[in-house]
Amino acid sequence: MKTASKIFYTVGRVINIIEIVFAILAIILGAVCLAMSADIAAQAAADGLTVAQVKGAGLIFVVGGVISLIVALVIFLLANHASKALNNDTQENAPHIIMIVIGIFGDIFYLLGGIFGLIEESNHPTISD
Repeated sequence: MKTASKIFYTVGRVINIIEIVFAILAIILGAVCLAMSADIAAQAAADGLTVAQVKGAGLIFVVGGVISLIVALVIFLLANHASKALNNDTQENAPHIIMIVIGIFGDIFYLLGGIFGLIEESNHPTISD
């Protein structure tokens, strides 16, 4: 179960890296729209596009990209923590439960990695003092 969990966490992190790249591209696109809004509106004047609409679209791209980037980075860090929890020789269920919840709302690989990680952690005997 440990190997399956690590594989699913790794695939999920690869998808997460792709999300981070697209968020950065959205921020760049929004910044370009904001910086060149007059030129873009002048070229698309035949379609009835105004400078305010171009600036609005640019602002949406920047804000959406920043929010997406922050969320993707936090999820990436949580996935790293969950993956490392498989090797720390202690029974840590919380990281895997968090990844199950993240997987329910997003990436199926994190859901499966969390389930297999939780099974792996429950197979380890607990050390009592």
